[in-house]
Amino acid sequence: MWRVRAWFLIFDVALFVSGQSRNSSCPLELSPSSVIVRFGDPVSVNCSTSLDEFEGMGWEATEGGTSLAGKLQFVTWTLASLKTWSIQPICYINTIDQIQCVQDLEVTVYKMPDSVSIFQPNLTGPMEAGRTYRLQCDIRNVAPVRNLSLTWYRGTEIIKTEMRYNDSATPQNESFSLLITPKKEYDGLQIQCKVQMNLGVSGPKLSPIKSEPFDMVVHYPPSFTSPQQEILDLAVDDKPILNCSSDGNPQPYYRLLSPASDLKAPETRGVFRPLSPLLPGTYNCTATNRLGSATKVFIVHRTRNSLATFWLIVGLVSALAPVLIGGTVWATRRGHSQNIL
Repeated sequence: MWRVRAWFLIFDVALFVSGQSRNSSCPLELSPSSVIVRFGDPVSVNCSTSLDEFEGMGWEATEGGTSLAGKLQFVTWTLASLKTWSIQPICYINTIDQIQCVQDLEVTVYKMPDSVSIFQPNLTGPMEAGRTYRLQCDIRNVAPVRNLSLTWYRGTEIIKTEMRYNDSATPQNESFSLLITPKKEYDGLQIQCKVQMNLGVSGPKLSPIKSEPFDMVVHYPPSFTSPQQEILDLAVDDKPILNCSSDGNPQPYYRLLSPASDLKAPETRGVFRPLSPLLPGTYNCTATNRLGSATKVFIVHRTRNSLATFWLIVGLVSALAPVLIGGTVWATRRGHSQNIL
């Protein structure tokens, strides 16, 4: 092997003097020109030359190197199991002009993560709408990190994609963070982080690894799904339903203030059902949870039609009363006279 190293020394000196690059016009061809190998898998690369006359060629490598082979126009670097994270095999040829040229083989050794997990540091309870929180995605034992991309999802929506620039060839643990300010619409949605190993056009197309979903529980104050003020024109005997149901988490509780302190109105999830007709006036319904409250106003009016009908009936009764009374007296007297005869 000392002869191979001597040839390398002579060649490096020649390159320095000539100013040529290491692989310039070197009559060597690697097939494939680069390899991407999963840690522990086999690997094999052919090195061939177009020269008919040369002294010999071979591979220099920390694992799988070969001795100088003469008269063969190709030589193979092969390993049954590649278990070195960083390796750079070199194919070389010694020409009859006492020049050695080399071709470097680019080797990428990869390993998919052992696990991908997402959690919320320093908080075990629900989120509150409007506050900012940090989620963390941990990736364990992955290589190389520089080929890794991570995508955050909220439901099916992509939040962002990021990469980590780390030149280490050995497996690393990496953590990515996401700042999120939840809205009430996020309650019940799921957050996931997805890891993709990007190994280029010539590399294997690996399936991404997703974390288990993180279920978002968002608390928010009550808000009404219907207008916050309603005007009700009611007849005398009307007993309308007062709907002040609201959207809130935790579930709000409700209170109804009315002009009549003795109003009985059973409530179910914000819907009040009065047991007696409502008096004219203002009714305030308040929905409350630990994050706040909201009030809806009902303004009750008596309808003019109902009042007009009422007074019309009173007028008709008043007008007809003498006629009805007179007719009754006449009928009574006539019947009495007939009985005498």
